[in-house]
Amino acid sequence: MIKLCKIGVALGGGGARGLAHLGALSALEKEGVAIDLIAGTSMGALVAAVYSLSPQCDLVIERFRRYLKSKEFQKTNLEFLHDRDEFPHLEGIFQRFTNFIRKGIFYSQALTKRAPISEESFTENINFLLDDVEIQQTRIPLAVIALDLKAAEEVVLRKGSLRKAVSASCAIPGILPPVKFDGRELVDGGWVDRVPVHPVREMGADLVIAVDVAEGLDDTEDFNTGLGIVLRANEINRFILSQLQLKEADVIILPDVSGVHWSDFNHLNKCLRAGEQAAYEKLGDIKKLIKRKKIKKVFSLSFGRASFS
Repeated sequence: MIKLCKIGVALGGGGARGLAHLGALSALEKEGVAIDLIAGTSMGALVAAVYSLSPQCDLVIERFRRYLKSKEFQKTNLEFLHDRDEFPHLEGIFQRFTNFIRKGIFYSQALTKRAPISEESFTENINFLLDDVEIQQTRIPLAVIALDLKAAEEVVLRKGSLRKAVSASCAIPGILPPVKFDGRELVDGGWVDRVPVHPVREMGADLVIAVDVAEGLDDTEDFNTGLGIVLRANEINRFILSQLQLKEADVIILPDVSGVHWSDFNHLNKCLRAGEQAAYEKLGDIKKLIKRKKIKKVFSLSFGRASFS
């Protein structure tokens, strides 16, 4: 039986902000929008992978809730990367000084090692959330996006170890180690395809729903140093590339997670609400597009049969 409208979802990168993907998926599920295909980058790849294995949002959310309380996650210790204003409970000169030293050590390690967070710790985190299966075994067809450092190209992973593929897509350069996958050195796919709209379209989606949780361009004007200028230029480059890629989506869901730092995983409920609200705001558009594409497919099939009769 031919499905009249295959729905694909593309989940973008954004660190902790990607927890909003869970809220968006929950809203779509509650409203009966069945997902046929799914692709993800970085944190979006992790959410997409867990959901594709067991597409039932309440179970997936509970799994993430347990993960964020686990000793495996606590060992990654990303808290001191947050801005100080976000942690009023860390008061006092001693706490602030200690945090400053720890952050300095972290960045120093990034300059002398492949990554401050060990491969072992990274693997423990991925293994907590994902079963040891092949990508082909997911209940919803899945694509995971990574960047090949050697070939300098986007890699769309659709077969092989699910854990390894997601590890590669989540490997933030300078923080997490690159992942060797079929002779490639792979890192975070967000550097080349922040929200993988085209890959899910290539999988056969008739309608693509993109969920973008990344930070937009801020109004920083730190042009007094070479480093400030380089960082700003790189930020603009990635933003423009992402906007071009997003144009291929039929619907873009934009959860308001502006108050969540990418490394701050203490706001699960806030992110869930933001994702759900943003999805509901686009629900009318999504249902209209589904109906329109189904009608178009029916006419296309009818015309095709008529031309052969």
